[in-house]
Amino acid sequence: MLALAIAAAAALELGFARGGGVTEAAYLPSKGTNVVLMDFSYSITGSSYRLIVNALRKIAAAGNPVGLIGFSDVAYELLPPGTPSRELEPIARLFIPLPSRSGEIRFPSSPWAPLQGGTRISTGLRLADEALRREGVHNASVILISDLETASEDAPSVVNAVADLQQHGYSLHLIGLDPTPPSLHFFEGLAGKQAFVREKSLSASVKHPGSSGLLSGQTPWAFLLGAALLAALLAANERWCGELDLSGLRRRA
Repeated sequence: MLALAIAAAAALELGFARGGGVTEAAYLPSKGTNVVLMDFSYSITGSSYRLIVNALRKIAAAGNPVGLIGFSDVAYELLPPGTPSRELEPIARLFIPLPSRSGEIRFPSSPWAPLQGGTRISTGLRLADEALRREGVHNASVILISDLETASEDAPSVVNAVADLQQHGYSLHLIGLDPTPPSLHFFEGLAGKQAFVREKSLSASVKHPGSSGLLSGQTPWAFLLGAALLAALLAANERWCGELDLSGLRRRA
């Protein structure tokens, strides 16, 4: 009976270890290319970083080819459409706090610091459209991750850029990083409320397979409790029953 309990605890612990918590973004099509537009303007701060990490990891978990464009007042193509989705993980890690004994929250040095400035969302939308057409991609989604604040003089260009995306058959999805009501209303009018990804679907911490829950900002309590249970059962077995052969279980793991 004790041996069965140990085996069950080990299997449960293995499940916790493998359960990365990553669920692909349900709003994305099952096939096609996903181009991510990342807002690198000064208005994007650390308070939004967890949503950014979770969004990138869920997009990556979908497994579809991706592209990545960063923008502020200008736009740059960082990953061309057709890039394997796993290439988003190094980007996500740049938004994860570094370990610190002092308790100070520090993030990795940003390689795109020179890009930071004002915000012209239209530049990112247009570059996404151009990149997809250049690569001959017909089935694609564009995911805008931004606080949706753009320069007032940029608004007409945003309207035209969204219209061009729609005309070319590309769907637009919006991940708003605490947008103001006017900005929210503006984009709802352009793309519809259905284009917005619910923050609730991104708020839970997501970890990359093979990474620790601490890296995602989440303490892996289930894993720790499972480990404690397994250790207690093994100690009891050692005392009452002698050493238990778990080689078969390890091979299956």
